[in-house]
Amino acid sequence: IVFKNINFSYNQESPIFKNLNLSIKSKTLVGIVGQTGCGKTTLVKLLIRLYDCNSGKLKIGSEDVKNINSSSLRKKIGLVSQEPYLFDDTIKNNIIYPDKIVDTDKLDYCSSLSQSNEFIENFPYLYETIIGERGQKLSGGQKQRLAIARALYRDPDILIFDEATSSIDNETEYLIQSSLKEISKNRTTIVIAHRLSTVRNADNIYVLKD
Repeated sequence: IVFKNINFSYNQESPIFKNLNLSIKSKTLVGIVGQTGCGKTTLVKLLIRLYDCNSGKLKIGSEDVKNINSSSLRKKIGLVSQEPYLFDDTIKNNIIYPDKIVDTDKLDYCSSLSQSNEFIENFPYLYETIIGERGQKLSGGQKQRLAIARALYRDPDILIFDEATSSIDNETEYLIQSSLKEISKNRTTIVIAHRLSTVRNADNIYVLKD
């Protein structure tokens, strides 16, 4: 992934990026840290084309993202955001969405890797448990782990954690960090965080400032 001479602003008065250059090697684990408002999440929005940069080039491989069909682009990318959207449905259907037919081995593997199995096993109906609108029957940490399981189930080429562990307790965050090596195997993984400790095992760490 290459950001080359990227300029971007939501409005003309306050530019977010001026001639930003950033390169992320294929199949590496990269951390991006910085204070609130420095542009960490904006990087993600440009990558998944919620916005296009004002000028400069953003490439995945040799292709400019502007030349990639939005649907095809988003199939390559798994995003776990700070506030994931969950459906009033079963745990199983939330993880395998948008698939209709479940791969049981894959489901178990993704649940284990995301540390979701730890709480799923405590529910009497296990994967068939209904979690309520926006996952209201789950804690913040449980919702995040379920969102990670969903992203892993899609098996994307690029996996992005955007402050994904912010509402998880320290013990669970440590377990997920321990799983990151396996989670990021054979894919490009971007972890956006406030705390340096969250990305301490990354291959490279980029700091955004001013």
